[in-house]
Amino acid sequence: MFKNLKSSSSAMVSGFTYLCLTCLLTSTAAAQTINTSTKIKKEVDDYLSKAIVQYNIPGIALAVIKDGNIIYESYRGKASLENDTPVSKETLFRVFSTTKLITTVALFQLVQADRLSLEDPISLYLNGLPNQWQNVRIKHLLAHSSGLPDFIRQPSSLSDKELMSRLSQEKMDFVPGKQFRYNQTNYWLIAQIIEEITGGSFQDYVFQHQFNDQKNGVLFSSNASDSIPNRATRYFYNGRNKAFEKDNNNNGKRGHPGNGLNITLKRFIEWNRLLDKGELLNYTVRASMWAPFDFANKEDQFLHGWGLYKVNGHDSYGFSGGNLSGFRKFVDQHTTIIFLSNGYQLPAYDIIINDIARLVIPEISARKVILESEILSNVQKGQFEKALTVYSKAKKENPESSFDNIKFNINDIGNHHLYVEKDIKKAFQVFQFNVEANRGWWISAASLAEMYELQQDTAMAISTYEKAISLNDKNQWDYNEQMKQAIKKLTSN
Repeated sequence: MFKNLKSSSSAMVSGFTYLCLTCLLTSTAAAQTINTSTKIKKEVDDYLSKAIVQYNIPGIALAVIKDGNIIYESYRGKASLENDTPVSKETLFRVFSTTKLITTVALFQLVQADRLSLEDPISLYLNGLPNQWQNVRIKHLLAHSSGLPDFIRQPSSLSDKELMSRLSQEKMDFVPGKQFRYNQTNYWLIAQIIEEITGGSFQDYVFQHQFNDQKNGVLFSSNASDSIPNRATRYFYNGRNKAFEKDNNNNGKRGHPGNGLNITLKRFIEWNRLLDKGELLNYTVRASMWAPFDFANKEDQFLHGWGLYKVNGHDSYGFSGGNLSGFRKFVDQHTTIIFLSNGYQLPAYDIIINDIARLVIPEISARKVILESEILSNVQKGQFEKALTVYSKAKKENPESSFDNIKFNINDIGNHHLYVEKDIKKAFQVFQFNVEANRGWWISAASLAEMYELQQDTAMAISTYEKAISLNDKNQWDYNEQMKQAIKKLTSN
């Protein structure tokens, strides 16, 4: 009896010890989670406080979701400068081309329902298309590889019929599937295909199948002049006046599938939850949406309606809009970052998202990597040696990245010094730095050539223009002819 009692007592002691140990481990893990969460919140708070000033952004809403949980959510600045209205949970942001993600999901929902195939020619659903469009397939619209003429070059006042008539008379840019070229016509046609198949409006289909017909906090409007309660005003920064001015852009209903979504951060978070849970698309169809498109040139990279972005060796899928918004999913890290804003002096949407990822994803943050904002901060301060050091380190950490936003922003800083501050010396230093930091980029060389021309250094202007032309081997924006004319003018003088 005493033996059994001793055994029972030992078992009780062991069980109590195990329970205490379990509680201790659980409380320690909980404390570590709280500490980690607090650390992340402070780091992101500090980062955003600096970013909103560094890039001169009127208002921001940002969320970070990890494993289905919101680990960071913030609303900063002003939705309306005129009315001194703060950004809040009720603020609607027009997300511009980030809208294309919602349109892409709508199309793949029809794929999932076996109502269309990506291999279908668009002529199967759209009547009266010109002969040269007959080989365009739905997959080409999604991947921006259609080669169709872009309607953005046409007056927005045209009716749909007038616009289609004009586009039909233009030549194809290239054979469908050959390469990537961003094109607004693609998503206008996708919406028409959705309407042809469903027999209803594009907007109604989206509301019903992605937002459960709950329109509070989400709507379509591609007209900046529409009076919409709680919508953040979209602003352009006027460098000459050093002030923000209201946008008056109006793409009409035609713009809805490509750039017309207006949404609160809360509704976007909910949309992301449904996507993660497989409620918008099953996992197989979603995986096909995120599969790389096979471009004939074997050079370009794009998924099916989604972009592929690498940050310190980690893949993320998403898209951005109007230099104002961005949606990114780091799938392997189960992390999503949603960024919404309503203006800027320097467009830093991707820079901010990339840096937030570097702060919140442990696989990246543990390595204490360079933040992209640090590069620009040094350039803005004129600390070029330090800027070059951190930029070189960032490039080593991100060998797959082209750093396009950094390059263009450095160029913008130079233009600000030149055209707004009228400080030629500062502008020259910035353009010279951009050439040194990005030796293979024709735009930095062209900008520096223009500076030499402005300073009447003919020999350097000509040689730098020639360098820019050789670097622009694809004649981007047809700019080589303009540089050749500049050389001709300088030579004749």
